[in-house]
Amino acid sequence: MQTNILFLHKCFIKGGGIERVHQNLATAFSDLGIRHSFFVLNGFGSSKEGFELLKTKTKAIRTPESYTFSSKLLYLFSIIKAESITSIIAGTETANVCAFLCKIRFPSLRVVYTRHCAFDVDDQKLAPRVIKSLYNFYLMNGNVVAVSESLKRQIASTVFFGKRNVHFVPNAVISEEMLKLSEQKSNMLIKGDYLLAMGRLVEQKGFDLLLEAYCLALKANKELPILIIAGEGEDERKLKKLAEKLGVNDSVCFIGYVANPYLIIKHARAFILSSRHEGMPTVLIESLALNTPAIAFDCPTGPNELITDGVNGALVEYLNIDKLSHAICNFALLPSAGLSQTVSHYVQAKVAKEYLLLCETSS
Repeated sequence: MQTNILFLHKCFIKGGGIERVHQNLATAFSDLGIRHSFFVLNGFGSSKEGFELLKTKTKAIRTPESYTFSSKLLYLFSIIKAESITSIIAGTETANVCAFLCKIRFPSLRVVYTRHCAFDVDDQKLAPRVIKSLYNFYLMNGNVVAVSESLKRQIASTVFFGKRNVHFVPNAVISEEMLKLSEQKSNMLIKGDYLLAMGRLVEQKGFDLLLEAYCLALKANKELPILIIAGEGEDERKLKKLAEKLGVNDSVCFIGYVANPYLIIKHARAFILSSRHEGMPTVLIESLALNTPAIAFDCPTGPNELITDGVNGALVEYLNIDKLSHAICNFALLPSAGLSQTVSHYVQAKVAKEYLLLCETSS
C-alpha cells in the first residue's frame, strides 16, 4: 500500500513553531512524491486564521466547530478510513492522545508521536507527571520523536519500556525556498540596524525577560540598535506596557505576525532567544542557517545543542538577565561567518527521509 501520511494537530496557530516545522516536512514529502494531508481538531477561534492559511498550501481538514471530543474522534476515524491513511505524525499532546486512540481503532496504522518542548512548560494543561506517564502508552504501539537529544534523554528516562523506540529527529527547517525568501526584495524591510526576537507572545518565550535585559543594555550603551519583536500572542498588551514602564518603548518595535520571517532574520544584526522553555527552537536554527549571529538563554533543551558559546553565538546562563544584557551589549563581537554549516543537519529533505523511515517501520 502506498504511504499516505496524516499530520494530526489539536489546533493550527498562524506563525506557530510546530506548525511551521510540519508544513516544511510536508513540503519535503511532496518533493519525495509522498501523499500527505493535515487534520486539525480545533480549526476555529484562535486557530481559524492559521488553518485557513494552511488550506491555501496543502490539503487540510478540520472538524465542525460544534463537535464534541468524541464526535471529533469519530470524524477523524472516518477520514482515516476514507482517505486510506497509512501513517500519522502527531504534534502536541492532545494530538498524540488522539493518535493513540486511532491506533487502537486501526491496528495496522503506523504512528509517530512527537514531543516539541520540555515536560515542565507552564502553559500546558496537563501536569508534567501525567504527560510523562502518557509516553509509556505511546511506546506500546508506535515511535516517539523528540526534537533534541536532551529531550530524547528526558523521555527515555521516564518510560519503563520501549526506550529504543524513542528517537531524536531534527526539525525540518532549512530548504532552498527558505533561502530564496530570505533574499526577497520588500518595501517592508526595516531600515537601519536592528536586533530581532521572534515567537508567540506568551510567557514561555520570555519576552518580559528580554525587555528587562534590553533596558539594562541600553543604559550601558545608548547606541544599541532598536529591538524588533515579531509575533502575536496573548501577552502582547502586557509586554507593551512593560516596555513603556521600563522606558524603552521608543527603542522597541512590536511588528506582529510576519509572512516572510526569513527576510528580517537575515538582515538582523543579531537574533535573541530569551525562552524559559524550548524543545528545539526553529527560529534559532533559521537564524544560524541565514548566518545571523544568535544570543540565547541556555534553557533546559535545545539551545546548547545549536550554539557553541563564542563559536557560532552567545549561550547565556539560564534566566540570568544581567548576563543576557551583557551579551546584547556585545552583539557586535559575535561571529557572523560560516554559521550555516553548524546547522546543516536540519535540511528538510534529510529530515523527511528520517520521518518516512519511522512512518514505515512503526509497530
